[in-house]
Amino acid sequence: MDRNSIIGLSLIFVILVTFAYINQPSEEQIKATKRAQDSIALVQLREDSLARAYAAKIASQDSIKITTDSAFSEKAFGTFASFSKGIESFTTLENNDLKITFSNKGGRIYKVELKKYQRYDKTPLVLVDGQDNEFNYSFATADAKAIQTKDLYFTPLPAADGKSLSMVLKLSDGQHIEQRYTLNEETGTVDYNLELHGMQSVIAPSNNYLDLTISQNAMLQEKSAEAEKRTSTIYYRYADDEPAYITETTDEKQSLKTAISWIAFKQQYFNYTIIANKSFDNGTIETKTDESGKYVRMMQASLTVPYNHGVKESFAFKFFFGPNHYKTLAKFDTQLERIIPMGWGIFRWVNKYVVINVFHFLSQYVSSFGLIIFLLTLIIKTVLLPLVYRSYLSAAKMRVLKPELDEIKAKHGEDMSKLQQENMKLYRKAGVNPLGGCVPVLLQLPILFALFQFFPSAFDLRGQAFLWAEDLSTYDSILNLPFTIPGYGDHVSLFTILMTASSIVYAVYNNQMTGVTGQMKWMSYIMPLIFMFVLNSYPAGLNYYYFLSNLVTIGQQLAIRRFVNEDKLHSQIQENKKKPVKKSKFEQKLEDMAKKRGIDTGKLRK
Repeated sequence: MDRNSIIGLSLIFVILVTFAYINQPSEEQIKATKRAQDSIALVQLREDSLARAYAAKIASQDSIKITTDSAFSEKAFGTFASFSKGIESFTTLENNDLKITFSNKGGRIYKVELKKYQRYDKTPLVLVDGQDNEFNYSFATADAKAIQTKDLYFTPLPAADGKSLSMVLKLSDGQHIEQRYTLNEETGTVDYNLELHGMQSVIAPSNNYLDLTISQNAMLQEKSAEAEKRTSTIYYRYADDEPAYITETTDEKQSLKTAISWIAFKQQYFNYTIIANKSFDNGTIETKTDESGKYVRMMQASLTVPYNHGVKESFAFKFFFGPNHYKTLAKFDTQLERIIPMGWGIFRWVNKYVVINVFHFLSQYVSSFGLIIFLLTLIIKTVLLPLVYRSYLSAAKMRVLKPELDEIKAKHGEDMSKLQQENMKLYRKAGVNPLGGCVPVLLQLPILFALFQFFPSAFDLRGQAFLWAEDLSTYDSILNLPFTIPGYGDHVSLFTILMTASSIVYAVYNNQMTGVTGQMKWMSYIMPLIFMFVLNSYPAGLNYYYFLSNLVTIGQQLAIRRFVNEDKLHSQIQENKKKPVKKSKFEQKLEDMAKKRGIDTGKLRK
């Protein structure tokens, strides 16, 4: 180190020593500092003492609370008191179709996800979800306690194969309640078995049944909330009887007086159903509108499970969580498929025996459901072609006779009775039935109305896109309106517009053929406009079918027109007029009755 460095370091050392000496605290400052430190230590000591006292107080309160809770549990639950406290935990069973989450609280199904399907917004389709749904048994005990299983904590015991789960509540050796759930791959159900071992001394002797309450707050799954609301309700079936249901548009509570085979919480395209292996004794069902708008519908069933006070009692049924698919539900052989609205009487027969089978057959070979609807339309219109031909032929005959009918009208227009007589006389001579065009149309109506029921309920169309329609099971929208038009909606459906336009074109063409005038003519134009409002929110598949049906019908009539020569038809009618009029059986009967009364039948015919 050189001399300059040594001098610099020495100066720094002198400066630091001088600064320390000048700034050292006085005797008074040292005493003040000590007093402050002593005060801080005293405050800290007091705070520590208070903290210990507070902790002791809390511990004492907790001890009192624990004692109170135990006393309350003992008083409320009696034998089941130790099962009224616990921490809720969840166990999952899963297969290719279902993912089911179970809660140990109540030993119940907590959540059900249908893995093969999605909601309209492409999120997972959850059919049952959480606390807003209930599955609960209630019964009275020998020590006069009202027990509800939803308040008790069960022990979950999953099977090694991951396909079944037992929820067990064990009171002692030989005394327990078990709820066993098993995924049945063959039937697509969740098989359920309730077993009570040694509970005859626990359950009150007067309690000859358990009350089972099941509720389902149905969540929105589809694009159209209104369509889902008007198709969601409870269906049920009495043993050996036809299925019945609560009307979808009403809030209602019904008492079920006799044995019940199954209860179904039905939504537009999915259902949550309980099918008894034997039957439930009786019960009540109830549906409510959710005023908050959170749920499509609130549904609840209260059922009685028989209990005979045996050493070992069991009761079994099945859960079905799945689609409203006709062929799938029909396999249960319990008329569960009747939850799918197919119309009544002849309309249901048309759907059940014709439309569903044709649709199912085509879907096995054709992947596009838009093309399937097109082929279905062609098949139906081909079958109906003879009726269309007879209707056209009758209309053609009426057109040929129109000049003569006009002459009669000009001659007897003021005398309506005479006018009708002369018209009927002409029809008989010409061999023309004035109702010949109406009968074929009436015969087509069952198919028309059957398909009106079929398409809004056709699960196969759900999620199937075609052209601009993202989903044929709901309305297609080419324009979302910033406002709602009363009776129409807040969107514009292109298939509905095409259906309306084709209906008007058909009406114009048909009026030209039949010569309809006056109010009937204008009604044929107004009706398609009315249906445009009605059907705007209906499934695109239905409007697509009506559009195709109109086009094919127009095409058929144009083709028939090429083969029907109206000049030859006129000649044939003139020849018919020369032939003697053959009396119908009805006319002959009238004449026979008149003869018996001594009436001149010749005058009668005139």
